[in-house]
Amino acid sequence: MLVLFLLFSGTSCTPDGSGNKNVTNHFDYFLDKSTEMSFEQIQKLQTWNTISEHQLSFNFTNDVIWLRGKTSKEEFSQSRILSLEWKALDEAILFYPENPKEYQTYKTGDTIPKSKWTFPEALYPSFQIPKQKRGEYFYIRIQSKSIISFPIHSLDEKSLNKRMILETAVTWLILGVCAVMFVFALFYFFAFGLSEFFFYAGYVVCTVLWYNGQYGNAYDVLWPESPWWQNKAILTFSTLGIPFSFQFVRMFLNTKVNNPRIDKILLIMGIVALFCVPAILISPTTKIFSRIATYIYLISIPLILGTALRNYFKGEKRILFFLISWGTYFIISYNTMFYLLGILPYSTPLLYSAVFIFPIDLFFLLFNLLQKYETLEGERNEILHRIVTLNNAPTTRYVKSKLNSVNTEESLAKLESWMRATKPYLDEKLDLEIASRAVGLTVQQTSELLNSKLGISFRSYLNSFRITEAKKFLIEKPEMSILSIAYATGFGSKTAFNVEFKKATGLSPVQYRNSGGSNNQ
Repeated sequence: MLVLFLLFSGTSCTPDGSGNKNVTNHFDYFLDKSTEMSFEQIQKLQTWNTISEHQLSFNFTNDVIWLRGKTSKEEFSQSRILSLEWKALDEAILFYPENPKEYQTYKTGDTIPKSKWTFPEALYPSFQIPKQKRGEYFYIRIQSKSIISFPIHSLDEKSLNKRMILETAVTWLILGVCAVMFVFALFYFFAFGLSEFFFYAGYVVCTVLWYNGQYGNAYDVLWPESPWWQNKAILTFSTLGIPFSFQFVRMFLNTKVNNPRIDKILLIMGIVALFCVPAILISPTTKIFSRIATYIYLISIPLILGTALRNYFKGEKRILFFLISWGTYFIISYNTMFYLLGILPYSTPLLYSAVFIFPIDLFFLLFNLLQKYETLEGERNEILHRIVTLNNAPTTRYVKSKLNSVNTEESLAKLESWMRATKPYLDEKLDLEIASRAVGLTVQQTSELLNSKLGISFRSYLNSFRITEAKKFLIEKPEMSILSIAYATGFGSKTAFNVEFKKATGLSPVQYRNSGGSNNQ
């Protein structure tokens, strides 16, 4: 993805000689604050402002922006394409002179059906310079409720075609990766019953539609003749993605139990975003809701990553790839948020980096699948142990004993010594197979050894060491949380630890710590 990004930014979105030039500073501009000045009034203006930068920098404005360019410049010669580099631009009108007194108008923008664009095959709102050149100046009128901070490029036909092919290819490549992410998320939901991944699937869909409307070809493919929806779609999907992603985070990090205050904040912000969605659809302006969504993202990013880091350092190792993938994506996305707030100027890497980083979430999904496989493997070993235990029931133990040629006392001592010396029980993945290999026995022999000599299952034998170790932590390390102790002593979850500890001692871990260990049963 990084290679594609560099290729994309290097050959598609930046000037490449005379074929693709940034011509923003070749224009003069005038701000019509009344928004009602006629073209005739604009022509009579004597005072125009020069553009010194390589981009328009008007952020969100209600003013009408007029641009003036000289028809004699090579960059504005006939048949060249002027590309306004912002897909969410509402309306742009080109006034080009047919003779010194008459001007032909050409329209583009997402409030106009794509088939009626002056240059409908372009991905961005664009104009093709007409063949006639019978006046000194041409003019462009820009009005948009969306952000007006972007460059204007002048392209020849070859550069335009190359750019369109590359952008379309990259867009479909990213869509393919995101489709895989969506399938994985649904697989987790249906195969494992992990309901948080239903919300993750919704988050993927919203984010893909948001990005593909903003930077890709969703306009061309999905709603080319629906200017009202095109004007609302980008912000609708970006805002709708907030409650989906927040609900996933709440369930995945279990914030309701582990971080109740953070959980309430995320819940409230998710509800606010959810209420903004219908408001966006009925409101004449999207500016206020764009601000709300941006501020929610800016507040939530450190909140979510801080919570995940806190849980990780408490011992919840399963969220490692969540931190890596979402952390990278969120940090990169800050650049885009600052651009939308008008703090950072337009740049290709800044604007597109979040789009290309988003598919890194696929690695997060694959990592979780691996973790789920390991969990299922542990459950398989537990089932195997139960089967072996049933086969070693008192009625059949001596008839089908596997220990006839085994020195049981020596093997039991060897197992005990291995457990105390290396403390393998601190590893959650320790199972009957691993322990059997360590003492040179088969799974059936180890299980029968524990049942016949100690009268307990391997799981109970294992937990006895873990509980002993946990007692030490609870008394000697009061700064450690119960969750941290659970993970540190080999338990897979806080719930499993609480159940086993109370079964062994008659007290919960908290009660045992508060009693100083004196009430241990």
